[in-house]
Amino acid sequence: MINIVEKTVEIDGKEVKIVVRRPSNEIARKAERFRIKNWNENLDANIPTKKQVAQRMIDLGEWSDEKAKEEDDLTKKIGELERLLYIGDGKSKPKLSEGRNIAIEIRKARYDLRELISQKLSLEQNSAEALADDAKFDFLVAHCTFYKSTGKKVYNSFEEYSNKSTDLIAFTAAQALGEIMYNIQPDFEKDLPENKFLSKFGLVDEELSLIDPNSGHTIDLEGRRINEEGFYVDEDGNRIDLEGNKINQDGLYEMVEYENDLVQPKKKTRTTTKKTSDS
Repeated sequence: MINIVEKTVEIDGKEVKIVVRRPSNEIARKAERFRIKNWNENLDANIPTKKQVAQRMIDLGEWSDEKAKEEDDLTKKIGELERLLYIGDGKSKPKLSEGRNIAIEIRKARYDLRELISQKLSLEQNSAEALADDAKFDFLVAHCTFYKSTGKKVYNSFEEYSNKSTDLIAFTAAQALGEIMYNIQPDFEKDLPENKFLSKFGLVDEELSLIDPNSGHTIDLEGRRINEEGFYVDEDGNRIDLEGNKINQDGLYEMVEYENDLVQPKKKTRTTTKKTSDS
């Protein structure tokens, strides 16, 4: 369990160190009361509840039972693939290439699931409950953020934090509290089962990008070589398209040399000179 997170931000060329602490029981109770108060105010303002938003999403075709089933199926698929990746099928010793393919399949499924959940959350974010939850979180950030050097609170009130919620310190403090409240580690991607597997066998680099174990070159999900900018390249590092045709740094094809057969060569005119006789 994370109780304290320290962060350093640079403001006008100067470093500012802040400390975000896990909320005390007293602050947690106050934050919950603040959430309930905010939720009631939202209802009074006729802001729809999550249930009402969900029904509206269905009525407008933005969400459906099919998408809900897709979310459930993707979650189950990821779990099944994780088990297969780590314990195999129990019939034969798995090959590393098979394991890599399973890990890549998990990555694809997890990406699809995140996109689906993100779509759903974006539709729910303006519900009465979501807005109240956001207000509670902001309340906690305002009361749990301190300057490391003095121990004093960075914000004197919820309103002060709210007015500064877009500046760098506020953003960093919110990120830190998220790590505490939801146990989000800065490098949580590295702890995902598929990434642990790929790292163990040297199939990804420090940034978790896929690499060819023989050459060490970065590759995409299909095993095609890419450079640091994400462009496809050949063995010599030259940019190419998906079919292997060379393109320049601007992404344009290199033009071949053409034989001009459209312009007819000009005919040469013969010039004659008249002889003159001496008079």
